[in-house]
Amino acid sequence: MATSKQRSGAFMIEPASSSEVFTPEDFDTEARMMGKAADDFVRNEVLPLLPEIEQAKEGLMRELDRKMGELGFTAAEVPTHYGGLDLPKTTVALIVEKLGPEPATCLTLQAHAGLAILPLVLEGNPEQKERYLPKLASGEWCGSFCLSEPGSGSDALAMKTRATPTDGGYILNGEKMWVTNAGFADLFTVFAKLNGEQFTAFLVERTFEGVHLGREEHKVGLHGSSTRRVAFENVFVPARNLLGEVGKAHYIALNTLNLGRYKMAASALGTGKYALEVSTRYAKDRQQFGQPIANFGLIRAKLARMATHLFALESMLYRTGHLMQAWFEPIHDLPPDHPELHLRYREAASEYAGECALLKFYGTEVQYLCADEGVQIHGGYGYTEDFPIAKIFRESRVPRIYEGTNEINRLNFTQHLIRQMQRAGLPLLEEARAQASKWSHDGDGDAHTTRDLLNTLAAQFRAATLTAFQKAWDAYGDHLREQRQEVAAAIADMAVYLYGLDSMLARLPKLRGAQAEAGELMAMLFAREGVVQLNEKLNLVLSALGANEPTFHLNLPRFNAIEVANRLALHVLQRDGYPIA
Repeated sequence: MATSKQRSGAFMIEPASSSEVFTPEDFDTEARMMGKAADDFVRNEVLPLLPEIEQAKEGLMRELDRKMGELGFTAAEVPTHYGGLDLPKTTVALIVEKLGPEPATCLTLQAHAGLAILPLVLEGNPEQKERYLPKLASGEWCGSFCLSEPGSGSDALAMKTRATPTDGGYILNGEKMWVTNAGFADLFTVFAKLNGEQFTAFLVERTFEGVHLGREEHKVGLHGSSTRRVAFENVFVPARNLLGEVGKAHYIALNTLNLGRYKMAASALGTGKYALEVSTRYAKDRQQFGQPIANFGLIRAKLARMATHLFALESMLYRTGHLMQAWFEPIHDLPPDHPELHLRYREAASEYAGECALLKFYGTEVQYLCADEGVQIHGGYGYTEDFPIAKIFRESRVPRIYEGTNEINRLNFTQHLIRQMQRAGLPLLEEARAQASKWSHDGDGDAHTTRDLLNTLAAQFRAATLTAFQKAWDAYGDHLREQRQEVAAAIADMAVYLYGLDSMLARLPKLRGAQAEAGELMAMLFAREGVVQLNEKLNLVLSALGANEPTFHLNLPRFNAIEVANRLALHVLQRDGYPIA
C-alpha cells in the first residue's frame, strides 16, 4: 500500500480516509510470513522455556538472540547493502508484536535490533557499517545502548561520562546504568561528553581494555533479560570508532529513541493481547456459583475494555508505521556513501517523534491495563507464579519508565506539535479558531447511524483538542513544557482519543463479518470513554489558564454501554482473546 509523505500531526487538522490509512488488514504475504515466523518462534521455542528464562539460565538469552538472528529478526532494519532485510516499519512492528508474549526475549531483540543497530544505520560512516552491521544483523554479535547513568535518566545531558582526546583516539571514563543486553553484548554504543562539554557517541567493543560489567540487576520482572551497569575505566577508543559528529550525538540518541518508542508500543500490543488471551481462557474455565465467571457482567466488562484499548493501539500503531515508512522509502535509493545520507535519516527518524511518543505512553499503559485487569480476573490465583498472568503483570510495569518515562513522553508529544507548527507550518492555531466557530453542543442529535455518531464525536474530539492546544499556546507559547507541564500532558492525553478514534474509524470499512461488528463495538466504547476523558482534560486546561468563556462540553453518546460491552465480550470469548484476526 503506497502513500505520499504526510506531515506529522496532520491528524489534528483533518480526518483520515480509509484508503489512506494502513491497517493490519493491508499486510502482504511476505509480512504475514514474517509475523507467523515470530509467532511460531515465541510460542514453540520461547514460552516452553519460561522456567529457565525466569531463572536467567546462563547463556540462554544469548542463544535465543542468535536464533532470532537466524530467523532474520535482528536484520529487520539493516540496509540490504550490509546484509539486512530493510523491512517496512509496519513489518518490523509486526515481528515485535508477535514476540510480545515473552517480554524479556522481546526486549532483548529491541535492544539489539533497535537501540544498538539504529545508531549505526542512522549516523555511521560506510567503514563503520561495513565493519559492524553484518555481524549485528546476522546475530553473530549482539549490541547494546549506553545512555542512562546513576545520576542522569530523563536529563541525559547531565551525564558525567567523559571522553578525552589522545593520540589516535579518545580515553573514555564513566559508568552507565540499566544497560540491556550488557551481560552478553559485543558492541556498546556509548554516549559521553567530549572534553566535558560536547555530547558525542562512541562505538566500544566489549574486548576493549577497561570495560567492566557490574552484576545483574535484581529486577522485579524481565528476569530473563540482562541488565547491568557498565563501567569504562581509561578505555582507549580508536578515532575511527567515533560515531557521527562531535557534539551532535543528541541526534543519535533522540532519533534512536524515537524509533525505539514506536517498537515499544508494538511490544506492548503483543503483551497486552497475550494477557487478554490467557485471561479469556481462565474466565471460561473458572467456575463460581455453578457457572464460568465469563458469564458475569463485571468480568465481561473487563474483557471488553482490554479489547477496546488494544484495538485503538493497534490501529494507531500500524497507521503510524506506514506514515513513517514514506519518509524512509526515498533513502533506500541513495548509495551507501551519499554525503547527505545521515541528514536524510535524521529527517525521517524525527518527523514522527510526536506520534512515537504518544504510542509509547499510551501503549505501555494499555499493556499495564491488560495485565492488571488480567490479574483481577484470575483473582487470588493471579497473584501466584503458577499462572502466566503474574509474570505478565510484573513485566508490564517497567515499560512506563524506560526509553523516556511516560510523563516525559507526554511532554514530548505536545512539544512536537509546537515544533510542527513552527517549522513545518502545521496550521494548528488557524484550525483551532475555525473549529471553535463551528463547535457543536448538540451531541449526536444529527446522527442517523452508529458511524454518523462516531464521526460526529471524532470531529468534536478534534475541536476540543485543538482548543486546548490554542489556549495553552496563547498563555505560554514556547515555554509551555517548562512552565505548565500538567497542561502539556493533558493535551497529549486528549490527542490519544482523537488519534485513536480517527484511526479506528478509518479501519472499520476494511473489516468484514463478525470482525466488523466487533470493531464497531470497540470504537463505540472507546468514543464513550473519550468523551469522559476529554471533558475532564479540557476543563482542567481551561481552568488552569483562567479562561473566561464557558467550558466546552461533549455529550455522552446515546447507546447502552453495558449492552455494547457484553456484545463485545461475546466476540472475545468466541475467539479466545483479541477479536480481530
